[in-house]
Amino acid sequence: MRRDPSVYRYRRNRRESPVAKLSVVAAAPAGQADEPTVEALVADYLADLANAGRPATTRRAYASDLAAFTRYYAGPASGVTAAVLRGFFATLHGLAPATRARKQASLSSFLAWAHRHDAIAANPMVKLDRVRLPDPKPRDVPRVTVELVLAQVPRTQRRDRLLFRLVYGTGLRIGEALAMHVEDLDLTPDDERLGVLGKGGRRRTILLDDPRLVAELRVYLKATGYRHGPLFRAAKNGRGGPLRYQSIQQRWARYCAAAGTTVTLHQLRHAHATELVNDGVSLATIRKRLGHKNLQTTARYAFQSDATADAELRAWRRRRDQRSG
Repeated sequence: MRRDPSVYRYRRNRRESPVAKLSVVAAAPAGQADEPTVEALVADYLADLANAGRPATTRRAYASDLAAFTRYYAGPASGVTAAVLRGFFATLHGLAPATRARKQASLSSFLAWAHRHDAIAANPMVKLDRVRLPDPKPRDVPRVTVELVLAQVPRTQRRDRLLFRLVYGTGLRIGEALAMHVEDLDLTPDDERLGVLGKGGRRRTILLDDPRLVAELRVYLKATGYRHGPLFRAAKNGRGGPLRYQSIQQRWARYCAAAGTTVTLHQLRHAHATELVNDGVSLATIRKRLGHKNLQTTARYAFQSDATADAELRAWRRRRDQRSG
């Protein structure tokens, strides 16, 4: 009879890694000796995520979180109980709430997958309360502050000027902007757009509705001569290789310091969303533009000012009174 490969991995690990047995929290009950370890199932789970096309950053985060759990518990998957999970989460109390919430989410996703694949009888995470995070506070950045920082970028730095203006003018994530290729651009006159591969592998199209941004983009392409490949490239050694996030973050920090203020790159995206809301653009449209999976995320990004909300209510009342009059 052909053996389950995950069982073989578990038996091999038992022969080759006697130290691993010392980290088991509880002894495996009788009859579980041939069951796959959590570590073996994690390997299969991560392989499934890769096959499903989940982003590499997501897979790395899950792998890191689950590796911490397998160091705590090295027994069979059926031995993972609510008590085992409580013990593991107790070791995380010194971490930030957001970090603990992420590790809980990683374990919950893995255990739900294991349950669907009949590796465990039930998901013990459903018996535990999850870390509750406070609603994020508004991180509004006035346009005048953003423009002050952008004014510090020398005109000779065409790449930096376009990159930061593009993030602010479209609400792109910085990672999305750095991953853009020339082929993603559609510069049809009066209908310029760009295609974006966003979070979760979701694609969307963004209208380039700012004529100044479009003009700056055309000048940049003409000056660089780029016809295909990455839109933003490193200039080190003249090779024009991929532009790293760390490098562009350092440059942005220098421009902020020159302006005497502190603005994060992600706040440019938030500022764009806030401006759209305050100018009366619907949350549904903003959600599509920013690439959010659900509307709740968009609502946390965009906070209407009191003046905008009051004006909207007054306009609604005037329309109602005119109809009834």
